[in-house]
Amino acid sequence: MCAGMGRAGAAPRGPRGPWPCLLLALALALDVETVDCDQDPLNTIYLPATLELLDAPEHFRVQQVGHYPPANSSLGSRSETFLLLQPWPRVQPLLRASYPPFATQQVVPPRVTEPHQRPVPWDVRAVSVEAAVTPAEPHARVLFHLKGQDWPPGPGSLPCAWLHATHPAGTAHQACHFQPSLGACVVELEFPSHWFSQGSTTRAELAYTLEPAAEGPGGCGPSQEEDPREQALPVGGVELRPADPPQYQEVPLDEAVTLRVPDVPVRPGQLFSATLLLRHNFTASILTLRIKVKKGLHVTAARPVQPSLWTAKLDRFKGSKHHTTLIICHRAGNTGLDSSPPELSEFLWVDFLVENGTSGGVAVTRPVTWQLEYAGQAPEAEKDKMVWEILVSERDVRALVPLAKAEELVNTAPLTGEPRHVPIRLVTVDNGGALVEVTEHIGCESTNTQVLQVSETCDAVFVSGKESRGAQGVQVDFWWRRLRASLQMTVWAPLLPLRIELTDTTLEQVRGWRVPGPTEGMPEPEAAAEEAERRPRSCRLQYQRAGVRFLVPFAAHPLDGGRRLTHLLGPDWLLDVTHLVAPHARVQDPRVASLEGGRILVGREPGVTSIEVRSPLSDSILGEQALAVTDDKVSVLELQVQPVMGISLALSRGTAHPGEVTATCWAQSAFPAPKQEVALSLWLSFSDHTLVPAELYNQHDLGLSVSAEEPGAILPAKDQGAQLGVVVSGAGAEGLPLHVALHPPEPCRRGRHRVPLASGTAWLGLPPAPTPPPALPSSPARGPPATEASVGGKQWEAGGVGGSGVVKGKFERAEAEAREEEEEEEEEEMVPAPQRVTDLELGMYALLGIFCLAILIFLVNGVVFVLRYQRKEPPDGATDPASPQPHNWVWLGTDQEELSRQLDRQSPGLPQGEGGCPCESGGGGEALTVAQAPGGGTSSSSSTLARKEAGGRRKRVEFVTFAPAPLAELSQESVGAPAVQSILVAGEEDIRWVCEDMGLKDPEELRSYMERIRGSS
Repeated sequence: MCAGMGRAGAAPRGPRGPWPCLLLALALALDVETVDCDQDPLNTIYLPATLELLDAPEHFRVQQVGHYPPANSSLGSRSETFLLLQPWPRVQPLLRASYPPFATQQVVPPRVTEPHQRPVPWDVRAVSVEAAVTPAEPHARVLFHLKGQDWPPGPGSLPCAWLHATHPAGTAHQACHFQPSLGACVVELEFPSHWFSQGSTTRAELAYTLEPAAEGPGGCGPSQEEDPREQALPVGGVELRPADPPQYQEVPLDEAVTLRVPDVPVRPGQLFSATLLLRHNFTASILTLRIKVKKGLHVTAARPVQPSLWTAKLDRFKGSKHHTTLIICHRAGNTGLDSSPPELSEFLWVDFLVENGTSGGVAVTRPVTWQLEYAGQAPEAEKDKMVWEILVSERDVRALVPLAKAEELVNTAPLTGEPRHVPIRLVTVDNGGALVEVTEHIGCESTNTQVLQVSETCDAVFVSGKESRGAQGVQVDFWWRRLRASLQMTVWAPLLPLRIELTDTTLEQVRGWRVPGPTEGMPEPEAAAEEAERRPRSCRLQYQRAGVRFLVPFAAHPLDGGRRLTHLLGPDWLLDVTHLVAPHARVQDPRVASLEGGRILVGREPGVTSIEVRSPLSDSILGEQALAVTDDKVSVLELQVQPVMGISLALSRGTAHPGEVTATCWAQSAFPAPKQEVALSLWLSFSDHTLVPAELYNQHDLGLSVSAEEPGAILPAKDQGAQLGVVVSGAGAEGLPLHVALHPPEPCRRGRHRVPLASGTAWLGLPPAPTPPPALPSSPARGPPATEASVGGKQWEAGGVGGSGVVKGKFERAEAEAREEEEEEEEEEMVPAPQRVTDLELGMYALLGIFCLAILIFLVNGVVFVLRYQRKEPPDGATDPASPQPHNWVWLGTDQEELSRQLDRQSPGLPQGEGGCPCESGGGGEALTVAQAPGGGTSSSSSTLARKEAGGRRKRVEFVTFAPAPLAELSQESVGAPAVQSILVAGEEDIRWVCEDMGLKDPEELRSYMERIRGSS
């Protein structure tokens, strides 16, 4: 197609001439450079059946780079790969394949899980609550949560989760049934006591299986798995410790005293103790401890660890809101000598009691304030107080767990402008396996807001389109009271710019194909005959069409800031986002081309433009692809026809992602049964080596006809959405050939020749063995009269040309030549589509007009000048070529002698007394010199004018002109008669100057001299 891009810049027809063509070619060549010539046209053929997923709310079509359609596609088959991001909705998703009027569908098979490649119908997340267990608490708790969409109400629809523990000492099993309200349940598995009798820390491996619910208490019957370890999915491990490690925290009250308190929630009615520890260098003999508590919490006793060394006295003071307890400790004796005393040693136990019903079923905190006083205490620590909060709850809460419907999120917000959310629910796991949802007093925070954000109410994580990247394992922290939990998510972000794929980047005019233009109204009944004649003239040109697809890869960036990306499905996979960005896609110049439905590119008129997708958030360009529409003509070479008598479908699961599904459908084309309905799939093959399905073109612009060689073999099928369909009566042992022809639509056909644009043949059944084609007769034999039927602008012919069923057996070569002649006639008579003129062309045309006008004015001025001076009388002596040419001299200077020498040099043989006397002036003024030309002719006057300059010598400008007299006048005048020109003196001042130059002192003498000259002339 790149070879044809030189024609992509075909300009609209305008003024003829080299300059406009050169300028337009240069301007359009600059635009054509942006066309992507590296992208080859996608000419792989496939069955244009529709494949779609049902009951799958979030899914994408995916493809490998450079592999669309897949290599296994053909004229009768098609394959597509889908990615289900939430593959387990309320109803099992269906995949439907249709080619009207045929359709079929299948249930998407369940995903295949690792490591045993076993399909499971549910997507479950398992969370182990305990990392270690002890003989005092020998229970392992595992929470199971169903991910994906909502599920149908009712307990019978959800499965049971079986937890299997494997230990060197044996195995244990326990099950739970999923709760419909949360879609979760907790298995509390108690380990046998002999698993802890080994005296060292051991490990048990946990795994689970999912089984259908059963009738009976709990909804879960006995496990149906013979050996669950082979089919179980791993959860993780748990440690079995022989003793329970203490759970407490130590807080220093000052430099010498430390407080040790339990780090677990307490229940109402429970008695617990806090311990005070002293450093070995504590020397004070009296220590006073003040404890202030809220109502609902009491200090019951203070017990020295060593009564022989310390004594304690306890006093209580009750207040309206707080109770204060004063404990005074006295040293009773000295400690024994110890070579290596411990750094900290226990010396006092303080017992607390929680009242019943204080929490009201909700976990609350009870603050306890501690203050120390003793001799030798640092002054700055005397007034220091330490506040310790005790978590009181009627429930024995073991863990806080966030539940998310999905653990990965495809960030399409930059493409659509709509935020993407994943709902989050926080639940607590109690002792006994109870689940309680937490809705209040929740805190949350995202560790990387450039990847993922969390809502203020902590009920969802989301992306808004402002995020700059994706990531795997981005963490969101949640906390409630003293419990903390985290959720790890994977966010896939698009790698822009978008990739816009066109099946053809250069759309050309289709030779001989006209389609009806926009109608302005219905004609009057009396003008029906005129309307029939004008119908061809209301047709417009048909340009090629192309399919459009918008693709983009999605990837996750590393959290450590590296450059190595992790791609969704793989680095060579692209997601089809046409359904998301089609509303934001447009053609930059809609006069050149337009988009129909965001998926079909339609050529309108010659020009160069581009398809661009703009971001709905920032109005920036997300992707752009150049294209060209030219007035170069291509022909439809042939029709590739595939009969479809049914649709078959096969589904398979992929391994690159759990939600990958590949669907393959193919057309059934066996021997047709009587009255079998057959749909015909058509592909148009153009002379520019492009192939497009007929579905890209408007159904009303296709004039299709079907014919069979056997009379009455086919009938038109009812219009059920197919481009072309027939009903056949049946096929013989050798099959039935159907001849399909493509014509312009009926309103745009003219003349007695109705030669098709292209044709093709489809075989119903087995085609005969190939034989050499017979010689074409000079006059083709006519078969029986054909019957025609028309439905929806198409034609079907029963009967037709007899003989073999060759693809072009009906259309002879002579008719093809007649078609070309008819097209040439139509091109002359057709009204061409209006050509547009751009602003650049208007400016160039205006400049060209100004240049032409300037040239025209220059030429007219030159012609007028030539004509004017040709009419003027030639100068004297022009009739005699031998006569000397006149010479004009101009002398600028102040030296009169030099002027005399120049005059002598011009007329060397002229006596001074015969022809006149050259005047010599000594002062200045104006002098007239009359000299006789050589050969007795009259010479023209020579005048000298000089002006005085103040304080210096006068400069003179002297003009000397010699011109021969005409020969005709010389014969009439005397040889010695001088020719004198009169000079008028303007004023007395000028006369005074002349007198001074001629040596005449009196102006009256010069005046009389001038009068004598005038009288003689």
